[in-house]
Amino acid sequence: MRKSVIVSVVLHTLAGAAALLWLLWYFIPVSNVSKSLATVILIIVAGWTVWKNCRYRAPQADGSEASVELPLLDTQGPVVLVCGDGLDAIFQGQQLRKTAQGWWYRAGDVSRLTDIVRSILVQQPRQAGQLSVMYACLPDQHQDEAVLRSALKTLRQQVRQMKALTGFVLPVVVCCEFSGPATPWVIVRGDSPVVCPPDASPQALVDWQQTENNLVALPVLSQAFAFIRATLLDELEKADRLTPAVRPFAVTLRLGKWSDAQSVWSQWLYLRSCLQFPASTGIVDPASRFPDAVLPLLAPFASPIQGGQRTRRVVLVMWLCSLAALGFSATNNRDLIRQVSTDLQRWSAIPMNHSVPKAQSLVALKQDALLLERWQRQGEPLRYSLGYYPGQRLWLALQQAIDTYAPPPAPKAESVPKIVRLDSMSLFDSGKALLKDGSTKILVNALVGIKAKPGWLIVVSGHTDNTGSVSLNQSLSLQRAESVRNWMRDTGDVPESCFAVQGYGDNRPIASNDTPDGRAHNRRVEISLVPQADACRIPGEKPASPDVRGVSTQEMEK
Repeated sequence: MRKSVIVSVVLHTLAGAAALLWLLWYFIPVSNVSKSLATVILIIVAGWTVWKNCRYRAPQADGSEASVELPLLDTQGPVVLVCGDGLDAIFQGQQLRKTAQGWWYRAGDVSRLTDIVRSILVQQPRQAGQLSVMYACLPDQHQDEAVLRSALKTLRQQVRQMKALTGFVLPVVVCCEFSGPATPWVIVRGDSPVVCPPDASPQALVDWQQTENNLVALPVLSQAFAFIRATLLDELEKADRLTPAVRPFAVTLRLGKWSDAQSVWSQWLYLRSCLQFPASTGIVDPASRFPDAVLPLLAPFASPIQGGQRTRRVVLVMWLCSLAALGFSATNNRDLIRQVSTDLQRWSAIPMNHSVPKAQSLVALKQDALLLERWQRQGEPLRYSLGYYPGQRLWLALQQAIDTYAPPPAPKAESVPKIVRLDSMSLFDSGKALLKDGSTKILVNALVGIKAKPGWLIVVSGHTDNTGSVSLNQSLSLQRAESVRNWMRDTGDVPESCFAVQGYGDNRPIASNDTPDGRAHNRRVEISLVPQADACRIPGEKPASPDVRGVSTQEMEK
C-alpha cells in the first residue's frame, strides 16, 4: 500500500511540474536565464513535495495518525460513516452494514472521522466521492447539554478537516432517537417532513398524523423538533474563527421506548409539556435503527471520482496552465504585431531620398520577412500557435513595403589618373639633368592629358638605377624631376603651387637592377595627379571639387 501511495504522489507531482515547465519554456516571454532559475526552483519544490508526502510517519500514541484498515468498498452507492452515540446497539458488533442502496460504516468516535477519510483517500481514492457522515445522537444518554454541544463542535472541526483533505464538503446527516411513543423514522430535508414506515411507502407528516393511533406521538414529536433546532442545529450552524458552520444535509428522528429521567431530553420534555416516560430496557430491532430511507436521498450526491484530491489538483493546475498559455500566446502575438508595425511605421516615415536610414530600415524589414518565411516553412513557434498567429498577414504587409523600395542612383565613378612614366635616357644624357634638344616632342606627346586643376597636385618624381653612389643618384633624380617640372611650368604657364617635386634615387625600383634591361626601366621620371584641397588654386578663388579626366599617353602604365 505504501509503495502505491509513493508512486501516486510521484506521478501527480511530475504531471503538475511538467505542466508548469511547458508553460514556462514555451509561452512565458522571459530570458533563458530566468527560465533556468525558475526550473531549478520548481524541481526543488517538486522534490520537497514528494519527500513531504512520502516520508514515513510513525503512529502516534493516541492513534491520531494511525492508518485505518478498511474493507473493500465495492459499491456504487453512498458510503455513510456513522459516528456518535449508541453505535454498539446499532451495529451489534459489526463494522459494516450493507444494503442494496448503500453502505453504513461504523466510524466510532467523532474525532476519528478525519483519520478514516484519510485512509480511504490512500487505500481507495475513487470512493471519496461516495462518502457522507451521519452523526447519531441519543439525547436520553446525555445528562449535560454542554457535553452534547462539545461533541457537535468536534463534528464541525472534523467536517472542516475532511474538506481540506477531499476538497469538498461531505454531506452530514443528523440522526436522533428520543424516548416516547414509538414512531417510524421521520426524515426532514427542506420544509416538508416525511414519515417512512418500515413496510409502507413514505408519506408526508401531515398525512401520517391524521391517523388516530399516531395522534398520541404528535406532542412529543413537536418537542423533539424543537429540541433539535434549539440544541443540535443551533450548535452546528454556529460559525467561529476556527470552525465554520455545518448545515446538515438532512435530519432523521424517531421516538423509541427508553428513557432516563436525568437526561437533557427528559428534562426538556418535562419542563415544556409535563410529559415523562418511565425507564425502559426495551430493545428495538437493530436493523430498524438505521434510517435506510435517507440513502436514496444521498445517492445523487455520491459517485466515484478519479484519483482523489491529488488528481483534482493536478487537473486544476493543467487547466490554469492552459488558460495562462492562451493568455501568453495572445500577448506574444500582440508583441509580434507591435514589433512589425513599428518597423513598418519607421519605414514609412523615412523619405526615399534619405538613403542611409532608408537602407537601415529596409534591412529591418527584410529580417522580419525572413523570420516569418522561415516560420511558414517550418511551423511557427508554439508560443504563437494557439489560434492567434498573424504571420501571413504580417508577411504580406512587409513584402508590399519592401517592393516599394527604389535604390538611389549609383554615383559616377571618378576616373583616377594613371601614372605617366617617362624614360630618363630619352630625355637626358647619362649623368646629366638637362633636357635633350629632341625631348620636347616626347614631353608634349606624353603629357597631353596632364592639366592643372584646382584641388589636384602635379607630383613629379625622379628615379635612377643603382649605378653610382647613393647621394649622387638622389641628387640626379631630384634635378631631373625639377627639369621636367620647369619645362611643364614654363611651357603650359602652370602656377608653381600646382607642382610637387620629389627625388627618390634608386630607392623605388620597378625592376631588378641586376640586368641592363631592368636598370633601363628604373631610370625614369613619373608624373601623377594627387588630390589636395589647397593645390593649384588662384588666391581668392573658392575651392572646387576635383574633376579628374582620364590620361591617354603612348607610354601609360597601370
